[in-house]
Amino acid sequence: MATTVKGLYKGGIIKPLEDVNIEGKAEVIITFLDTVKKKRKIPFASAAGSWSDIDTEKLKKQIYEARGISTREEVKL
Repeated sequence: MATTVKGLYKGGIIKPLEDVNIEGKAEVIITFLDTVKKKRKIPFASAAGSWSDIDTEKLKKQIYEARGISTREEVKL
């Protein structure tokens, strides 16, 4: 006779969560259910909306202005 019971796997031990009325030894088949869905992180997509309150035109202007600033000494030839 086949019986199905839920169990918990923790620390290398499988413990039934229900009473199992089996005496002596019994051969079992263990199936691990993937109950925890892992979120796949996509770095670019996860940043979407994080700059929604930024004035993009002002940001672009600041970037272009910063590109014009040079900290290098002038090369004399």
